[in-house]
Amino acid sequence: MKRVSRLCIVFGVCMLFVSAFVVSGCSEDSPTTPKPDPTDTTTISKGMRNVVFAHGAMEAADVFTHLTQLMVRNGYEEAQMHAFDFQEYLTADGVDVETMATQLNARINAVLGANIDQRVDIVAHGAGVMAVQHYLARMNGTNKVAHVVYAGGEYDFSLTVNGDITPAPCVYMTLRSDGNDALQLGNSEYGSLAGAQNEQLAGLDNIQLVSKAEAFSKIFNFFTGQTPSVMKLNITRPGVTYEITGRVINFFDNTPVAGASVLPYKIRRLSGGDIQRQVGTSPVTTDQDGFFSISDVVPPDSYIEFLVRTPTGSHFDMHVYRQGWRENSRTERLRVVPRSGGSSLLTQFSAALRTGSHAIAIVHSQNHALYHNRDDIQLNRFNSAFEPIGDIRVLNSANAPAPGSGVPGMNTFMLCMLDYDQDRQDGTGPISAPILNRFGLNSFDVFLDARETNYQTDVILNGVNLAMFNYRSSGASGSNNSGICIVQFEYVP
Repeated sequence: MKRVSRLCIVFGVCMLFVSAFVVSGCSEDSPTTPKPDPTDTTTISKGMRNVVFAHGAMEAADVFTHLTQLMVRNGYEEAQMHAFDFQEYLTADGVDVETMATQLNARINAVLGANIDQRVDIVAHGAGVMAVQHYLARMNGTNKVAHVVYAGGEYDFSLTVNGDITPAPCVYMTLRSDGNDALQLGNSEYGSLAGAQNEQLAGLDNIQLVSKAEAFSKIFNFFTGQTPSVMKLNITRPGVTYEITGRVINFFDNTPVAGASVLPYKIRRLSGGDIQRQVGTSPVTTDQDGFFSISDVVPPDSYIEFLVRTPTGSHFDMHVYRQGWRENSRTERLRVVPRSGGSSLLTQFSAALRTGSHAIAIVHSQNHALYHNRDDIQLNRFNSAFEPIGDIRVLNSANAPAPGSGVPGMNTFMLCMLDYDQDRQDGTGPISAPILNRFGLNSFDVFLDARETNYQTDVILNGVNLAMFNYRSSGASGSNNSGICIVQFEYVP
């Protein structure tokens, strides 16, 4: 009997060693219960590895701005946040997943090569989910990853390791909506996965699955085993210096634009409601990879306009209006439209912009899909003396889905046409490119008289008002009345 007891004890001890070996197989620190790396007591000891973010179609790194800012507020270092741009990944048929996976592989190798960590954590959104799947299944990625979050994505069930769609030793979590994420309604290829921690969040749309505080809390806890202490960013704080790293990229392709001039203006709203540029800033020039850095202080009652201009006039001048900073940002993205060239989508788009007498206003909601019957976008002529038809509400059943409709609801851009001479009052607008609607970019002609003087138009999304000047989009580069406006809402209620 004693011999049997001794054998049982020995067997139990052996099993404990085997279990420890299996659990620690993911790296020097287990993905489920992070252990300290003895050479790194500041990051891995808190369960905070470097995090790589993989965005989806028609997106760039800035879709993760709010998420990364909240992670930094809760203990991560800014240098641990690796949100990057997939480049030239869109084809006439959609998304090139293999191209995305190749770029993801290069980014993860660069992150690990510059850090002592042996593995990274990943957050993937939309089409980025399949890119991560491809990386794990076809590029031996499970050797370099600890945690994987799939948010609002479609799955390719052929991308497995030995038949397992959630291959060990990595651990997985899915984030999906309970109905407002139209991509997941009634389709078994979306949503939960066997072998993953599956989380369903109430009332969120597809974009909010990587931007809302509820989604952040799930991701933070999954990565670290901790509950975040900060769930909301401060409002813009006048007098605080914000450190901003940005990048100028081409619309759709995300290819960087080198040598571009980036001039940040403060836009102040006066007591009467009109807006005024504050002069005195100096331009910065993008490097060979399109990056620039600024230190910025936002005065009271102000927000920001970036004037982006290429030295050769290869692109339309861009006027990017955005809400004031709330935290330092490493993911500011300023999109520009070339006058010619690029992908077939970009060629169609830029060709249409060079014709007609109109101003272009692109409304961009960075952390919020745009739904009819849920969201409200108004274009208001500030001075009623120059408004021929009254206020305009842009979202409608023709150009945006309703929440829960089953129609893909990933719209974050609305393209609005402001006519100079009202010569196209037929409801079609100067641009006719139906293929753009497939990617969530819709044209809508609101017939606002944009006259030669740059009159003001207020753009209001769910009660948040960002006013812009109107510029003739087909005008010459560098002129005082030229360019395309992007009104970028960062923190949508």
